[in-house]
Amino acid sequence: MTVPSKRACAAIGIDLGGTNLRGAVVESGKLLGKPVYVETPGRPEKIVDALVKLIEELLAEAQAAGLDKDSICGVGIATAGVVNCDTGEVIGSTGNLPGWAGTKIREVIEARTALCVHVENDANAAAYGEARVDELKDLHCIVVVTLGTGIGGGVVFDGKLLHGRGWAAGEIGHMSISLDDSRLCTCGLHNCWEAYGSGRGLLATARELIAGQKDNDPQSSLSKEAELTTYKVFQEAKGGDRLACAIVRRWHEHITTGIVNLTHILNPDCFVITGGLSQACDLELLKQLTVEKALHNIGETVEIRASRLDTNAGLIGAAQSVIDEVGAGVPARR
Repeated sequence: MTVPSKRACAAIGIDLGGTNLRGAVVESGKLLGKPVYVETPGRPEKIVDALVKLIEELLAEAQAAGLDKDSICGVGIATAGVVNCDTGEVIGSTGNLPGWAGTKIREVIEARTALCVHVENDANAAAYGEARVDELKDLHCIVVVTLGTGIGGGVVFDGKLLHGRGWAAGEIGHMSISLDDSRLCTCGLHNCWEAYGSGRGLLATARELIAGQKDNDPQSSLSKEAELTTYKVFQEAKGGDRLACAIVRRWHEHITTGIVNLTHILNPDCFVITGGLSQACDLELLKQLTVEKALHNIGETVEIRASRLDTNAGLIGAAQSVIDEVGAGVPARR
């Protein structure tokens, strides 16, 4: 495999999801050109083929942009599932990528591309990308919270990802925030933060509040919705619908519960809120509720901010992990 020069400052980043592979060349924390999208195949061996083809395409794009192959220090791959980052093997898969567990991504991609490869969990890669943003990279502790259909996250201490003994640290969406077993999470446990603060959680809250309306309450248009969506809830809340506003407020309270727990455990400098539902979040309200619910002088000092990288955080973080390893003089193995 190619041993990268310590002066190499660009890498290929790939975000591997159940629907698409997204890849780009990253230099100094920024994309060189727009990401390239490829549909994710259904079988592990076909995914590997697609990864190799995408890497070759991105190498060609980099060369067309004036970078020779020696300027590319490696490939960073962010994938769903639990990843052993020492070996680059997927040790725990998800339903979105059936049969993916057991795939030795690093080994097979290095053999076929002759490039240094680093593999990381997708949420952790996104957290690393966000933490490397200029104004954050010198902070002690950063927690990235990804709000979408579920809740993902990652924790960065002194510039390094927290992986845990079994490579599963940062599964913040599955902390329990209640004891009454009222909501079943998709993971099979009850009352996970994800079951309340995610998009699914918001809809569960909406159904509970709609069902709890009294006959003499002003009827919300949400009551007439045959198929409730998060978009409809937020749209009605913007229009001043009282029930929709109550649902959105309760959703913010549920998100705050997880943030307060993490604040008490980690005492971080900063939370970064990202993901598909992050733009629906009122960050000022989250901060206000955090101050109200956290211990004195802890909630006041933590910053809650929006993502700077948005949907590119994962592939930027994956690529940056390779760039930083080479800059630190880590052997190319690798």
